Amino acid sequence: MRHTTLRDRRGQRRLLGLLIGSALAQMAAAPARADSGVGTDTSTGNLLMPGAGLRVPALDPDGMGDGGVKRNPTGLLNAQPALVAEPAEGEGWRWRGQVEGGGLKVDGNAGAAKFREYKDFGSGLVLGGLRLEGESADGRHYLDLSAASLGRDDGFAALTAGRYNGWRLKLFYNETPHVFTSGYRSLWDGIGSDRLTLSRLPAGPTAPATAASTDIAIGEDALAAPLRTLSLLRQKGGMRLDLPLDESLKLFASFSSEKREGARPFGMVMGGGGGTGGLETAEPIDYDTHEVHAGLQWNNERTSANVLLSASLFRNNLDTLTVENPLFVAPVNGIASFPRAVFDLPPDNDFYNLKGEVAHAIPEFANTRLTGVVSLSSSRQDDALIPMTQYAGATVNGVAGGAWDTLASLQRDSAERRIDSRLYDFGVSMQPLAELELKGKLRRYETIDKSPQYWACNPLTGQWGRLINDGSGAVFAIPNATAGQNPAGTPATAYNTLLCDLEAIKALELVPSAGNVNIGAPQYGLKQDNASLSGDWRLGRSRNLNLMLERETVQRENRERKRTWEDRLKAGWVDRAMAGGTLRASAEFARRRGSTYNADPYEAFYSSSLGPLPSVNGINVASWIHTSDLMRKFDLADRDTATLNLRFNRALSDTMDVSVAALARTQRYPGSSYGRGGTQQLHSLNGDWNWQPTPVTWVSATVGLQRSQMSQAGLQTNACVLGSTYYFYSDGSISTTATPTPAQLAAGITVVGNSGVVTGANFEELCGSASDFSPLYPNSRRWTVEQDDHTRSAGLGLRQEFGRWRFEAHYGYVSGRTSTAYTYNAAALGLVTSGAPTEAQLAALALIGSGLPDLRYRQHAVDLNLVVTHTPKVYSRWLLRHEITRIADWHYDGVAENPTPSNNQQTYLDTGPQSYRATMFGVMLGVMF
Repeated sequence: MRHTTLRDRRGQRRLLGLLIGSALAQMAAAPARADSGVGTDTSTGNLLMPGAGLRVPALDPDGMGDGGVKRNPTGLLNAQPALVAEPAEGEGWRWRGQVEGGGLKVDGNAGAAKFREYKDFGSGLVLGGLRLEGESADGRHYLDLSAASLGRDDGFAALTAGRYNGWRLKLFYNETPHVFTSGYRSLWDGIGSDRLTLSRLPAGPTAPATAASTDIAIGEDALAAPLRTLSLLRQKGGMRLDLPLDESLKLFASFSSEKREGARPFGMVMGGGGGTGGLETAEPIDYDTHEVHAGLQWNNERTSANVLLSASLFRNNLDTLTVENPLFVAPVNGIASFPRAVFDLPPDNDFYNLKGEVAHAIPEFANTRLTGVVSLSSSRQDDALIPMTQYAGATVNGVAGGAWDTLASLQRDSAERRIDSRLYDFGVSMQPLAELELKGKLRRYETIDKSPQYWACNPLTGQWGRLINDGSGAVFAIPNATAGQNPAGTPATAYNTLLCDLEAIKALELVPSAGNVNIGAPQYGLKQDNASLSGDWRLGRSRNLNLMLERETVQRENRERKRTWEDRLKAGWVDRAMAGGTLRASAEFARRRGSTYNADPYEAFYSSSLGPLPSVNGINVASWIHTSDLMRKFDLADRDTATLNLRFNRALSDTMDVSVAALARTQRYPGSSYGRGGTQQLHSLNGDWNWQPTPVTWVSATVGLQRSQMSQAGLQTNACVLGSTYYFYSDGSISTTATPTPAQLAAGITVVGNSGVVTGANFEELCGSASDFSPLYPNSRRWTVEQDDHTRSAGLGLRQEFGRWRFEAHYGYVSGRTSTAYTYNAAALGLVTSGAPTEAQLAALALIGSGLPDLRYRQHAVDLNLVVTHTPKVYSRWLLRHEITRIADWHYDGVAENPTPSNNQQTYLDTGPQSYRATMFGVMLGVMF
């Protein structure tokens, strides 16, 4: 494996700016044809050269060919077109272009992650931009070249050449940085490579070290580590060729390759169960993605057709990540210490697609048009698996010889994953009346999982389960050892002798030790059908009414619901003569229902399927119940949706307009007691004002408000032990004794009910559903969370030309606040007890409701640009940007001062997002030719 090192981008030369102005979109397809334009980036640019053009171009005094300000068909003001310089005359090619360069200076908190997130501007010299356009003397051929910020991490270059109404070739290259954090404290050397070695701490500490002493050592080392940046650099290049073969047939092909390299935060734990401690390591990123698209496009007067073949190949140049482990882990599973952890990184994978599209017009039959799409895809991944541990000699449940450090311990040595998908989409539109247009559509999309079933069983020993966290933990199913449950003398190795023969093991009729060990991976399949009918009725010259009715049916394999169906009704109204403006309004209602909801359809993939249910007193059967039967997943639950969209724009004068847009969406989950429930809401209101008093003056303002609310509920499980009776007290607490303690009696707490005796015959019904007296899911242990997001935004823009001076100013403001409110019964959860509450108990009570602080984000940004024309060919550009951003995230409170807040080796190495204030000033000198 190849070792790579993350570039050090900690220099204080980064410049605050706007997000890169490149929309990395696919090439636009020809109207009424298949989407053949894929595989290349259409727009390139950055802060200094947005859209690959001047920041403040001169406006054309002739406008759109006639004096005065113009409006588009919707009634809104048109932007004044830019002045196009005439190319230099000559006998050969005619050229025009520009080049600019200069210097930048940035002051303030230039290293903050949000400041640098998708840009790379720092103090120093910079090539602001280059633009070159050429046209052959006969007017048939053209060339367009643009580039900027070459040598920086957000540079780009693009070249387009071709023949008008003929062939076209496009080449492009761009870079985009992505900074994840600038406050990471690394305990390791080798960030960005496939091996992290501890800088100062010992790997895999053993006695006389303890978890407590190791926790202190890790905390001290983290505080001594300098803050550093974790980021990646995306480099993408490609080409596209459009080649007409004759008047009706066109060939198109494209290729692109993308390189992503760097590192990002990555979680790591060691030990059994949920793990002992936790660390934020750094995952190396060294990815290559190659995309190829090729196809044919054919059309005549009535018919057009496309055939497109696509392939996307992802390659991870680093197979695994090895991390030296600083955590103390006691010897287990026959392994004395755990100095290293190995992670299998994202695998190589391939995607292939073949798509055919056709459209045919029958104008003599009610102006009918038929369309059809057939698409066949396949996603494949066959990554080499890695052993569950790298340590030889592991002994699991006293059984040696499992060779757990080799691929022989796995059912197979590679993933063998393959999922195919098919899409069929057919539509018809017709115009039986001049005022009425009707459309119908039928669509089917399905996925087929062709991967072979995987079972977690070691073929060498016949043991069912897996080692976790490099062997420092283990989850295995063996016969239950409770006296009287299985036949006397049943050995713990009874499953092993059958060597992974699942049906033979079930035939033993032995109750397993637990019911929640994952022994297999479910395979998922989906079949989605959509049928819709819509119509658009023109009521005179200025009004339209449209209606749409759709039914969506989804069939699923190995999901909680085998089938769901959703009906949607949408109505729209367009009025272009209301109060001197244009109103667009739409309302949509949707209702989703489905077949019987099975909260746990995955029984066959748990160890509970290996044998009968337990029946002997003393067995905690909670692991046989994997979720409450009242739990609902939001993508499958019953749902009612109502959406209202309004937009109104009006011309206040010949040079001024205003527009208002509003959205209200409400979603209800009527059958969800647990999971996402209640009412989810999204409301937004946006206003825009534009004024163009002269062709060279432009003023605009925007304001936006948005609020969204979401709620969900869950249950903290209790217990469900056969032979026990659970008593429920008036404060929500639960006990297996019928008599309150003296402290509870003194506090006036009484018994309000009991579950009755839990037995092998009734535990599934008694413990499987939430109720007031459920031993496992008592309603008193219910918790809820509500999230309320508020966002406000505003903007102001000004542009003015003063002879040789062109000035542009922008101000932007964004403010976001997220409030989170929890409710829970602290006594039921055991967080408080009767008597005088402790300091920790008071803190638990204080968090109920709005006890947690709000998350806040606020940003002010001012952007000023001045272009001074010194001669017809020489200009200077003066830039100033000032940005203030405030971020308050309580999740990171105190992390910078104390990265190990408890004594369980849990370590926080990322200090979180940083507030910042930065100012950038730049001067560019440009020459036009």
